[in-house]
Amino acid sequence: MSEQNEPTVQNQTSQQAASALQAESEHVTHHTITLDGKEWAYDATVGTITIDTATVKPAASVFFSAFTVVDAQGNPDARRPVTFIFNGGPGSASTFLMMGSVGPKRINIPDAVPEPAAPYDMPENPDTLLPESDLIFVDAPGAGFSQVVEEAKKELWSVDGDVRGFSAFIRAWLSKYHRWNSPKYLLGESYGTTRGAALSFRLQQDGIALNGLTLLSNILDYGFTFDTSDQYYIGYFPTYAAIAKYHGKAGAGVSMDEHLQQARAFANGPLRQALWRGDQLGAAERERVAARYAELTGLDARYVIDSNLRVLDDRFRKQLLRSEDSIVGRYDGRTQGLDMDRISDVETFVVDDNFMEPPYNALGNAYLRDELGWEGRPERKSHAGFEWGATEPGKGWVWWHQLPPRAISSFGDKTPFPKVTPDLATALVRHPRMKVLVCNGFFDLATPFGQTEYDIDHMGIDASLHDNIAFTYYPAGHMVYTNLESYKKFAHDLKHFYAATPEDMPEINERPSQPTADEMR
Repeated sequence: MSEQNEPTVQNQTSQQAASALQAESEHVTHHTITLDGKEWAYDATVGTITIDTATVKPAASVFFSAFTVVDAQGNPDARRPVTFIFNGGPGSASTFLMMGSVGPKRINIPDAVPEPAAPYDMPENPDTLLPESDLIFVDAPGAGFSQVVEEAKKELWSVDGDVRGFSAFIRAWLSKYHRWNSPKYLLGESYGTTRGAALSFRLQQDGIALNGLTLLSNILDYGFTFDTSDQYYIGYFPTYAAIAKYHGKAGAGVSMDEHLQQARAFANGPLRQALWRGDQLGAAERERVAARYAELTGLDARYVIDSNLRVLDDRFRKQLLRSEDSIVGRYDGRTQGLDMDRISDVETFVVDDNFMEPPYNALGNAYLRDELGWEGRPERKSHAGFEWGATEPGKGWVWWHQLPPRAISSFGDKTPFPKVTPDLATALVRHPRMKVLVCNGFFDLATPFGQTEYDIDHMGIDASLHDNIAFTYYPAGHMVYTNLESYKKFAHDLKHFYAATPEDMPEINERPSQPTADEMR
């Protein structure tokens, strides 16, 4: 009897799930933009695609904003690249990248200072990536205008379920718009780099070889986000030094590049050795290391000693400008603001996040609804509604990650946190023509560039494959595009990247050589 009823129950569940989602739809508007004297016609498509999970069908309605160059007859060119673009979170909408980076329009607000209230300006973007690639901005399930049914949250709100969901969306989009034979790229920011690295391998398993992958503001191994690891403090140190130099607290008389090379050498030499020795470190050596630490970061040497040579990033943000009654931003250390509790070691709010989110949200809604014609019923959400502290699947994010076959791990084939360098390494080994661009802001305290350099150096791949990877750097924070100078460089670097062959990648690479053993003493 139960076997006869089971299909009926499943059908009822599917019908309920479908009714909870907005119907699959699209709305197209037609536009032109003039770039360097040439007029480009493009269609802007806002819509949703429904995806399934292994156990829930349908599971989510994924919202996208696609900008596609068309010819005089209004037809796209299937030979042009397509780039799937997503923010991080996890569980974020694509608002920041869509409004601030490579799209055909770009928000115009002041940089690294409190933003004025509405109205905001959004002119055409002369540095858009549109001549090089059609652009598809994707909202994660449950964020932006994307929706997810309750039964599917425990799958899609997880490291691996999220990657499978994005792969399902990409394959469905390619099918719907007949772009399977187009060159394919990904561009992910922040947790979007975690997703992007894992997705590069997942897509291979699903029959797609990427032409290129752009990783902006990277977090590739969550094992080093825990302050119990010595590498946490080593990875953060060059960013501390960069921010101190910017605010005039360190590095007088030398260039930023020279100052950062000194910081790299110290972090990977004296600091690493001192942290490794732990309680066996002598008092005299501790004082010598603390003095150099203070010299490079602008902190007081006594504060460094009292911190046991282990200064947490939130304490650094509070301490650097304490004498000026200011705190610095987490996403952009150039930003400074006031705090509600001067005595506390931890700032009472994230200053730069509070400055930037209102204008991006306001213009994101206005652009998608008023100009591009989206009429979906739900309110746009900047982030999916899971609980950060929850551990129950479906209520919180599930951080376990399935490693690629043969990856070395003492946990077996799964880790309790995402370490996606094995995914990226496997993708490169299996497809050695894939290009990778690794973009870093000097003043980013959310995803420090020193840790990214370490992660890429420890993928365990053949030296020849490292030539496929190029690093670029920007005098900005986490969202490098919020600074106009940095954005123009970022846009230029992307155009160079899309035009490059894998053999050209060393020409793009800006990463300095590692400090020598003598420099690290």
